[in-house]
Amino acid sequence: MFGFSRVTSLLSQSKSTEASIYTFIEQVTLSHHTFVQLWKAYLRHGADSEEFKATLNELQRIEQHADNLKREIENTLYRKTLIPDLRSDVASLIELTDRLINKQETIGLHLDIEKPLIPAEVEEDLLLLIDVVGETIDHALLCANSFFTDLQRVQEYHKKTIMFESDADKVCTRAKTILFETDLPLINKVQLRYFFDRIDQVANLAEDISDRISIFTLKRVQ
Repeated sequence: MFGFSRVTSLLSQSKSTEASIYTFIEQVTLSHHTFVQLWKAYLRHGADSEEFKATLNELQRIEQHADNLKREIENTLYRKTLIPDLRSDVASLIELTDRLINKQETIGLHLDIEKPLIPAEVEEDLLLLIDVVGETIDHALLCANSFFTDLQRVQEYHKKTIMFESDADKVCTRAKTILFETDLPLINKVQLRYFFDRIDQVANLAEDISDRISIFTLKRVQ
């Protein structure tokens, strides 16, 4: 298992880098939890409520902290004498994973600006979509953690990520179908469709990350 030892040694050369990587991955989990709370606050109280504003501020704080961690990790990877054939893979993984947070923050900002009307008929599927996207993210992160700790489990989590991403697509399609059957004016339907599609894209990105990790792993176990 040459690949496993190489990945482990990459992290063990710098305990601060190892800690930063795991802290960075934790920010993705925190960001999605906050994203869920943001939508619940919007559905309960609207975008002008204190709860919504405070949750959006927290999402932005997490995004800023993740950006700082990303820059710290990237600087360490390219400034210190780390394993050359792995550092570009790790940097690519960090860059892609950061986009998960960025996309959710962007959706939150658009939610605050646009304040879409959400008919009761689609609320359940909206929350279900966000939940399934969260499962996709969680398994992509498990895939990422396994890349650093246990290459043998990467493919297991990769397959589960693909499964949840497929579920997210199905929920998104059903939600949009129900949306366009409501009496909401067409312009409002198109606006809300944007949000469904952007939320679903977060699951697509999580799957892309898992796909990339799977390739990184195959290079090291063959």
